[in-house]
Amino acid sequence: MAVSQQSAVLGETALRAATQKALAAAKGDEVEVLVLSRDLGLTRFANSEIHQNMRIASADIRVRVVRDKRVATVWTNRLDDDGIQRAARDASEKALVSPENPEWGGLPGVSSYPRVDAFDDETATTTPERRARLVGVICDPSFERKLRAAGYVSTTVTEVAVANSHGVWAYQPATIAEAQAVVLGEAGSGYGGRLDARIGAIDAEAVSREAIDKALRAQNPRELPAGDYEVVLEPYAVADIVEFLGEALTGLALEEGSSFVGGRFGERVTGEAVTMIDDPLDRHCLPQAFDFEGARSERVTLIERGAARAVVYDSQTAARNKARNTGHAYFSSEAYPYPLHLRLEAGTASREELIRGVKRGLLITRFWYTRWVHPLRTIVTGMTRDGVFAIENGEVAFPVRNFRFTQSYHEALGATIALEKDLLLQRIDRFTYGFDTGFCRVPAIRLGSFTFTGTTQY
Repeated sequence: MAVSQQSAVLGETALRAATQKALAAAKGDEVEVLVLSRDLGLTRFANSEIHQNMRIASADIRVRVVRDKRVATVWTNRLDDDGIQRAARDASEKALVSPENPEWGGLPGVSSYPRVDAFDDETATTTPERRARLVGVICDPSFERKLRAAGYVSTTVTEVAVANSHGVWAYQPATIAEAQAVVLGEAGSGYGGRLDARIGAIDAEAVSREAIDKALRAQNPRELPAGDYEVVLEPYAVADIVEFLGEALTGLALEEGSSFVGGRFGERVTGEAVTMIDDPLDRHCLPQAFDFEGARSERVTLIERGAARAVVYDSQTAARNKARNTGHAYFSSEAYPYPLHLRLEAGTASREELIRGVKRGLLITRFWYTRWVHPLRTIVTGMTRDGVFAIENGEVAFPVRNFRFTQSYHEALGATIALEKDLLLQRIDRFTYGFDTGFCRVPAIRLGSFTFTGTTQY
């Protein structure tokens, strides 16, 4: 792939040189160098006008050194020769006094990587003026309707480079464009968001239209009692469920005894209509050909027609469990795997058909402030946000005040009745740590039961 000279990237040549300097300066049985580069252009708005435009460019290097199964990691944001060499020396010295890890499984060896299309030059060279025009497309209709819009439009260029002493070299640039908006009235709000590798694919009119429509319909909500309701969850809410379940579908969670699929492979853990896959090569899900250790990323079917099938592994959890490394290492200092390209397979219904099937229930836009209560049982607590509506006899009837909930997410999916035929790309937010990675594609879902434990005054 040719990268334009105007693109906000450091480039493969520069990052290869940086990793080779670190490898040469480090002393150990095994050495690994990871570089994460990020160039973010962000235009934020509130009260239907831009209040901040900013650009943040950063690059970080992680040097990991292994000496006699003693592992040490050092991070630096200095890419000059002195900064790189100092990080390599510090990691080498730190490894000498680190505790021995008798289960150390070794760093990955050389792999071949498939070609992925994750970079868009138009996105990489997007100007603040273009982002501002998209903001105008979102805000102007809100202002005309005496509503207030808040949110952001962003464009990001990322680069990931991995090298190690076994000869691994992997490099991938990528772009991300995103628009999110919350539109507020006097007594209710609505939400819309879009995400893609290409700025040209961001439909700001659709974001505005969706958020405005929800906000207008959400005014003056009524209070309904807490309890169990049949629900239609829009993709924004479904993404939260998939994200939490993904955290439990890893080799680390399995060996720690905190995964709901432990001892249950082949058994039903959700409704039969549910198939959940992690597919790093999905061209519609901002693909990544390799993980943050340089291992080739593989597609893994986690749940198939409701039955638990597999979890994802990195090099260390695979070695400890005598499993295949699926190429899912994350980039934190402590090595562990994580599924970052999740997909819930689509069904056959339209959004309208999902709603028409509900005699009495709720339409939920999204969840927020969600936190673990009991990871093993996938019990999560949180709240609804930006549009809750009563469904009566297959029609959206009236707005409802927000609910609090405490619910087992996989048990909720056990009551799956139908899934929407379209998928929406969204972020996985819980494990970004300032670097843009982690995405999912999910449909809206109709669930037979979801437990709401409390009500609110808004």
